[in-house]
Amino acid sequence: MRKSQLIKHLSTLEEEDLRQEILTLYDRSSEVKKYYSMELGSHQDREKLFAKAKADIDSKYKTKSYRRPRRPRIAKIKKLLSEVEKVSIYQDEMADLHLYNCECALSFMENYRFISTPLFNTIFYSFNKAVDMIVASMENETYYDRCKSLCDRADDQSGVLGDEMRNKLLELKPA
Repeated sequence: MRKSQLIKHLSTLEEEDLRQEILTLYDRSSEVKKYYSMELGSHQDREKLFAKAKADIDSKYKTKSYRRPRRPRIAKIKKLLSEVEKVSIYQDEMADLHLYNCECALSFMENYRFISTPLFNTIFYSFNKAVDMIVASMENETYYDRCKSLCDRADDQSGVLGDEMRNKLLELKPA
């Protein structure tokens, strides 16, 4: 069904029928439940969701062996980030999660001396996404120092990655 067809259908319904339609969606779809819990829920509810997401991201970078560390579960991290992004309301909270992913990935690189193209791509993608969200939410001053610190850490690991991140950081420069 197209959006235009849905709009036409909804315009024919009475107010009580619309309420019933929303309640049916709420009962049947976990995505709708999550969305409304984020939209209408308290700050603590959102904090709980993001704390769980951060713990999940952290667990995907954990490994038992320093000699032969397992590769981080990048595909699972991307899936987790996209799921949280679907229900997230405030862009600055989502930007914080992307920056946390960058921090975990850089820590993994530092601790295990593990360098790979997929890990670089993950860091760069999350950093770009975070900067775009920060600019959109106009929270430049709040996150600038954290982003600059990430660029410095990336510079220590790989000059190329650090340079790319610094180019993106220029969009965030506070006035």
